[in-house]
Amino acid sequence: MNNLLKPLKVIAFNGSPHKQGNTFHLIQRMFEKFKKHKVETELIQIGSQKIQGCNGCKVCSEKKNYKCIIEKDSVNEYIDKIRKADGVILGTPVYFSGPTGILKNFIDRFGYVSRNNKESHGHRLLWHKVCAGISVHGRGGAANTLSQLNYLFTINSAIIPGSIYWNFGVGSGNGDVMKDESGLKNMDDLANEMFLLMKMVRQDQKINQK
Repeated sequence: MNNLLKPLKVIAFNGSPHKQGNTFHLIQRMFEKFKKHKVETELIQIGSQKIQGCNGCKVCSEKKNYKCIIEKDSVNEYIDKIRKADGVILGTPVYFSGPTGILKNFIDRFGYVSRNNKESHGHRLLWHKVCAGISVHGRGGAANTLSQLNYLFTINSAIIPGSIYWNFGVGSGNGDVMKDESGLKNMDDLANEMFLLMKMVRQDQKINQK
């Protein structure tokens, strides 16, 4: 089936070790909006997995096969899923003013493969994919965490949507983020902006295919 005839799809990675913690709740909030737009969604609970960090071997830049040489975890499977998606969300709680270590390991591995491989259109793996980072914090560090997530997107030709505020949620205990009305409204708006941009990119792809 022609990929341009398939429904739009967003894949989200939950970097929290808690499967149904505050980060999960924010992602699900966005998924509710996507489903209203008939966008397919998939959530990957990456924060409780064992993901090795990048070893700097540079084999992905030599083989250019869209894969990391490390095969004892699921990173290559996730790279393939990202290549087929229209939108990507990276979600994480704040750990010492940054994302969780597991999510950072994934970012390093995927980021290196993306920078050293090109799709048939001649661009990196995130080219014209609509990507957003979201974070949850109890006191501080959210801005720095969001910046680190965006670094992956900006260096790989992704499209980053704006929203009504920065993509933060406030909450310490499990479920506390659902009391953050401002954060929830931001997730609603962010999901709508992602849908609008994904739809525009898909339309452009259809025009250029003719």
